[in-house]
Amino acid sequence: MRIEENRKFARWNISRPVRFSLAGKDNEEEKMALLKDISFAGARMSLFESLRLNDKLDMFLEIPDEEHAIHCEGKVVWQKSLEDMNSPPFACGLSFTRIKDQDKEKMFKYMSQNATDEVKKKWWEGVK
Repeated sequence: MRIEENRKFARWNISRPVRFSLAGKDNEEEKMALLKDISFAGARMSLFESLRLNDKLDMFLEIPDEEHAIHCEGKVVWQKSLEDMNSPPFACGLSFTRIKDQDKEKMFKYMSQNATDEVKKKWWEGVK
C-alpha cells in the first residue's frame, strides 16, 4: 500500500532543539523537543511526551547566528510512538497556524546557507 504525498512544500531535514508549550494554557511549563524536519507549512519533531491530535503549540526554534528565535504556532496533525531506543519515544507532525514572514525569511536564510544544492532544488520544486 502506497501513501499519497500531500505536502505543498518540500521538507528540510534539520536537527535543532525547539522549545514549546501548549497554547492557551496559563502557567504552562515550557518543554523541549528535537525538530527533525521543517518547511514553510509545518514540521516534524521528536519528543518525550505524548501530545494529542489538534493540540495547539506555541514554539520557539533557535537558529544559530540569529539574535531572536523563530516564533510560530502549530497544530498537531499526527503523532506516533517510536521504537528507536536512540531517540525520544514520540514523534509528531505539525501544521503551522501562524508564522511571520520575517521568520520564514530567517528559516530560508539558514537553510540556504546550510543545505546542499540538492535540498535547495527540492525545496523549490513545484513552486510557481
